[in-house]
Parts: sequence; structure tokens; C-alpha cells
Amino acid sequence: MSIDIDRGEGKLIFERVYYIARFANYRGVNHPVFARAVVDHDGQLHITGVEGPKRNGDCWGSCGQIEMDWRERGWTTKGADFNDEQLAEFMAIWDRWHLNHMRAGSQAQMDWLREHPITVTYPESHYQKACEALAAAGLHPDADGYHYGTSWLREELPAEVIAKLASFPASSLEPAWV
Repeated sequence: MSIDIDRGEGKLIFERVYYIARFANYRGVNHPVFARAVVDHDGQLHITGVEGPKRNGDCWGSCGQIEMDWRERGWTTKGADFNDEQLAEFMAIWDRWHLNHMRAGSQAQMDWLREHPITVTYPESHYQKACEALAAAGLHPDADGYHYGTSWLREELPAEVIAKLASFPASSLEPAWV
């Protein structure tokens, strides 16, 4: 289920590349969508993706944090290694657990913000609105005196998340890069 890879900085607990979907570029041509999940030796989850990677390092779509508008971009699992349910589960993990070592809030603050999402439009500040909402809820500072956004906090990655990532099929295609 997991692999150990020594890259000089320590061993990775888990690494896998996935062929999660297909998307149509601006010309209507379908291209594969790949994602790479890595859990490092400190239990930090990092996920990146690419729409239609090219051999020259470019791509036909977006790359990096591509999880934000996958539904609006019309991704399909037809022809990919994932089915619709797996894609939705994978994207939910990406949204919830990516960069679990860089949380702006304490557990109580993050839980409250997940239950009461903050919406902003440019040029509004998400940070400012989150601080105001948390203060109104009696959570800024929280019970331990922590002020939202004053440092990066770590949220432990549950073993079930790694197990779920390991249960998804590895890519049947070799991408040019992810």
C-alpha cells in the first residue's frame, strides 16, 4: 500500500500518480488529467495535478492546484482510470487534506470555518473576514489564546486518508510530467 522512497530529505511514506479524468481543451480536444499525491516522512500531504501534460513541460490546460474548478471545467471520467465516485472522493481529499501542515487556524477555528464558510470577492480579504467571523463566534482568540493566522499549524493526517489514497488505482498511462 505504501512505498518508501529516499530522496535525500528523508523517506516518503506514500507516492502515487493517478489518471483521474479527461478534459476538453479550448479546441474541444480531450486530454488526460493526472494528479500526484505524496505523503512525506513528516506526514504532510501534497497533491498537484495537470491537465494534458506535454513533453516540453507545457500543458493543454491548467497545472498545480487544479482542484478548484474541476466540475465547472467539465471533466469526465470516461476513458480515465477513475469512475465518478472515485473522482469525487479524491477531489474531496485534495480539498480537505492538501497541505495539512499549513493550517491558519486551530482545530476549533478550522472546524468552525468548515461549518460556516467565508465567501469573499476581490478585493476583500478572506483573512480579515475569517478573523471577524471567528471573533463573533468567540473563537478569535480560541480557548487556548491562539489568534487565527499567526502561524502555520499542523493537522495530523489520518491513516484512513492514506489508505484511501492507496486504494485508488495508479495511473495506467505514463504522463510526460505531473
